[in-house]
Amino acid sequence: MIKVTIDFKDAGKFKNLIRYIENNLVYAEAQEEVRVLGHHTADNMRNTINTERKRPAKATHKLDEAITSETLSTTGGVEVGIGRISKLNADAPYWEMIDSGASYTTKKEHVVPFEDGEFRTFKVGSTHVIEGIEFVGKAIRNLDKELKEMMEKLGAKFIGGMSK
Repeated sequence: MIKVTIDFKDAGKFKNLIRYIENNLVYAEAQEEVRVLGHHTADNMRNTINTERKRPAKATHKLDEAITSETLSTTGGVEVGIGRISKLNADAPYWEMIDSGASYTTKKEHVVPFEDGEFRTFKVGSTHVIEGIEFVGKAIRNLDKELKEMMEKLGAKFIGGMSK
């Protein structure tokens, strides 16, 4: 059991205790906000991919499933990882081509569905161009905006708590 005794004769110490409690509440709220923001950013990446894709979605969504958000640490702050590169490279090795765009030469004959509903057969050695959709850059720009808004909101709470 923890016992706290407050001596009301020393109002300064009491105000410091209240400020400490308020600061820790804002800090815990900030940690949770950052964790949620990380998951939201991964969702934004998936949404950009799915709304801006040039070809119809396949039955498997390897790139969607490879984009993850993980809380890496909560010690002394919060650290959230979005899109672990090793997982993207292993599960969806074409992720950079979809993000930045690229051209490639086919190594085997394959059939590809297109937006118009048609299927086209590509022979070995044919060259293709993938137009990038910049899902990483768009997610980062959106994250910057949302992080600024979150910091302003929490900063107002923190400063408001300090002046009471």
